[in-house]
Amino acid sequence: MEFSFLFKNEYEIKTKEPEFFNNLKLDQIRDSIYQKEEDFYLKDYFYTPLKSEDDIKYRQDVFKDLINKDYYSEFRNYFGRLYSIYKAFEANKKSSLTWVNRHKKIKILGEYINTINKLNEFLNSIEFNSEAINNFKNYLNDFIKGDNFVKLSTFNNDIKATFKKIKFSYLIQNSNIYVTPYEGDKEYASFVNETSEIFTYNKDLKIPTTENYVHTDSVDDEIYKALVILFPKEFKLIKEFFDEIKDFYDESLKKIVLDIRFYFIYISYMNFLKSDDIYFSIPELSKDFNEESNDSFDLALYYKLFKEHNKIVTNSYQITNDERMIIITGPNQGGKTTFTRQIGQLHYLASLGLLIPGLKNKIHIVDNIYTFFKTEENLDNLDGKLKIELESVKKILSEASKNSLILFNEIFASTTKLDGLKIANLIMDEINNLGSMCVFVTFLTDLKNRKDVILMCSNVNKENSAIRTFKITRTDNFDSAYPSSIQNKYGLTYQEIKERLK
Repeated sequence: MEFSFLFKNEYEIKTKEPEFFNNLKLDQIRDSIYQKEEDFYLKDYFYTPLKSEDDIKYRQDVFKDLINKDYYSEFRNYFGRLYSIYKAFEANKKSSLTWVNRHKKIKILGEYINTINKLNEFLNSIEFNSEAINNFKNYLNDFIKGDNFVKLSTFNNDIKATFKKIKFSYLIQNSNIYVTPYEGDKEYASFVNETSEIFTYNKDLKIPTTENYVHTDSVDDEIYKALVILFPKEFKLIKEFFDEIKDFYDESLKKIVLDIRFYFIYISYMNFLKSDDIYFSIPELSKDFNEESNDSFDLALYYKLFKEHNKIVTNSYQITNDERMIIITGPNQGGKTTFTRQIGQLHYLASLGLLIPGLKNKIHIVDNIYTFFKTEENLDNLDGKLKIELESVKKILSEASKNSLILFNEIFASTTKLDGLKIANLIMDEINNLGSMCVFVTFLTDLKNRKDVILMCSNVNKENSAIRTFKITRTDNFDSAYPSSIQNKYGLTYQEIKERLK
């Protein structure tokens, strides 16, 4: 049966990051999650958002089962071993065809079979809620009963029995190594070689003569070369076995072992970031734009602050289905851009089926995210900044739908207030007609007069307006960007400028 831990239905896996990644700092989040080169293959899944509620819940339910500490420990143990076995298997395939490496392959095979059987026992001992895990339970039951696995298990038992028939002694004398069949009539002590523990070794305590021993030059491969001479029948049979099992690690199981690491890596990431005052939660999926987020935060900023041993300010918001457009205004460096990124991150991470920042979240799954953030003037570009902004916005409006999320951050700052207000109103009329959800960070406070928007603002300390609280709250009115605090901070008051001119 076909099975995937990540996709309930077929998906085209993306290999390039979406255009909005940099503006939302999702590229930084990606890099903080997938830090090890061996995990880079998971980035493609991070670029592939899910489009339907069923597909997202399929992953959410896996997380619900895996975040159970007891289950997670067992899953991580068994799948961790299968992943290590896979890496050992791949390394062994690339190694030279010596008897030492052949024997290592037998050890890898034995661990492969044993781990699969124990994982199957564990899965069948527990009732899971996740459709994906229950599907995997059925997959593994069928896998173990399948002809290939039964053949491997039989082969593993037969070759171990053949190896156990090979009993020998070895002698080290004057830097030389000698090997002879063990006849049981000498006073030997049992010695298990680390490389080949399924052989029966005996080390002579009396140091006999080298008569009847085959001379070898090294302890590992050379012993095998001697044994091939001493036990031709057994090693002929062993070689025939090896010809049968060149690639025993099942391709479908390998993909499952690699895919489930998508969950393990993210859970490890959350556990690393654990703190008493921040939360991750599985979001409820909203069929419309009734949304709610409590004590959530910009995950990229939090990771940076966490590494610096600093705390983050959390923010919340709540909107109803007819409140699609949010105007955010307030003083400079008050957290407006961070809050806008936070909203974008929450929607994107939720579309991946992940736990997202916040104590309680209810999120609408969008079909796409469009962003346009304030950019610096490029002197090499002959087009004016306003023209570039208008062309970018036109492209967004031509592609967006009623299920899209549009994030604008301080655009049209290069034009006059009157022109900027006129352009912004025309754009918001178009967004309103589309029905998209829009967050518009702006100093054009007159936009508050529109009846189709809600107003949010970044707050300052009540006693000192120069101190930012980084809290973004809903308000009914907002008139000031606190220019006096900026003037005082940078020495730009009328009196200070007048003094300098003197």
